[in-house]
Amino acid sequence: MKFKIQIEKKVLIFNSELKGLKVYGKEYVGGEDGILIYDKTRDIKADEVELQTSSNTSTLIPALRILSIPYHLYFDQREVVGSQNNISFYWNKSKLAAFYNKFSTDRLDYEKRESIIKKAVNFLIKNSKNLPLKEEFLARVLEHCKLLGFYQGFPIFDSSFGFAKLQSRLGIHIDSEAVMISTPLDKYEKDVYQIAQQISELTKEKHVKKKNRVVFSKTNKILKLFGIEGLV
Repeated sequence: MKFKIQIEKKVLIFNSELKGLKVYGKEYVGGEDGILIYDKTRDIKADEVELQTSSNTSTLIPALRILSIPYHLYFDQREVVGSQNNISFYWNKSKLAAFYNKFSTDRLDYEKRESIIKKAVNFLIKNSKNLPLKEEFLARVLEHCKLLGFYQGFPIFDSSFGFAKLQSRLGIHIDSEAVMISTPLDKYEKDVYQIAQQISELTKEKHVKKKNRVVFSKTNKILKLFGIEGLV
């Protein structure tokens, strides 16, 4: 799935096959090294950027910066940028949480995301000088989580409910397209990578390492290994 947003002569292309941001034919993603797309693309300028089909500021803000399209300086604050690798940022109220309460695409199928992404982009551009957001808790934090079972001591959650990625110190999270194993705390990062390697060896499925998390494509092999096939 692809769609475009054109802002004067600048173009954003949203591509559901991307997991990061692509410019001049090179794709930038967040990896195990913890270096953010925001930092990897700091000095790049272009008239066209391709990015993941998401309202996530990890790619949306760098894309606007590459296109030289103004947005509010709040999104350049280091703790706000760093929240991509430090999910415990959301243990407190923030304007970023308020932004996602309005425009999150996290639990939506790709075909339902276009209108929300367009609203998010318009909001960022329209409010480049004054940001009409109050500090809020992320709404998902207040929702109940749904536990599906356990694998090797790791709780398995249905990501359609609540925000277990923040509330559980270690967890496996099942959404519509992917399986993520993650922790909000650095001290458990090795545990995440170790269990991911074991799952890869048993299922022959590849995974992508990011800071404090790994991501698999959602497959029947993995769901069967977890004993939750047919539950999500």
